[in-house]
Amino acid sequence: MKKFSKIMIILTGFFAIFLCNSAVMQAELIEPTRTLKKTSEAPGQLTVFSEPPGLVVKIDGTPVGQTPLRIQEVAPGAHQLHVRNSATEINLEPGMTFHISLFKNKFIQFQVANKEPEKPPETNPYPKNRTWAPEPSPAQLKTKEQNRKAWDRWVHFVNGSSRHF
Repeated sequence: MKKFSKIMIILTGFFAIFLCNSAVMQAELIEPTRTLKKTSEAPGQLTVFSEPPGLVVKIDGTPVGQTPLRIQEVAPGAHQLHVRNSATEINLEPGMTFHISLFKNKFIQFQVANKEPEKPPETNPYPKNRTWAPEPSPAQLKTKEQNRKAWDRWVHFVNGSSRHF
């Protein structure tokens, strides 16, 4: 009889655990508040120069700084750019940099040339397979020996095996 009651208690416990797990599994999922996907449009960059420097720059009526100015993240699309008393409309493309300068109250848009990496020379004046190697002079051998001794002294000093350098 005791065995039967122990088995019934164990089975009741397993049944209770099973019911709790199934109730938890059927609960509604919470919608995520953020996503790992990129936004559809990458922000653009804006660079503004002026002559003289130090003029106030406004984008869509909001002051953003003084020239020279580089803004890393600007929403793509059309914007009103005001520098001092001059204004113009600019169109920023996603992920691109827009360069503009104010000179004598006229806006000048310009492009910055991309620097291409220099190509290595066609011929290598120092071939990889050199067969000749000069022999060190006696002075060089003496210097190497002195350097080795100095290195050994330094290692003993750092390790604590020598109290002086």
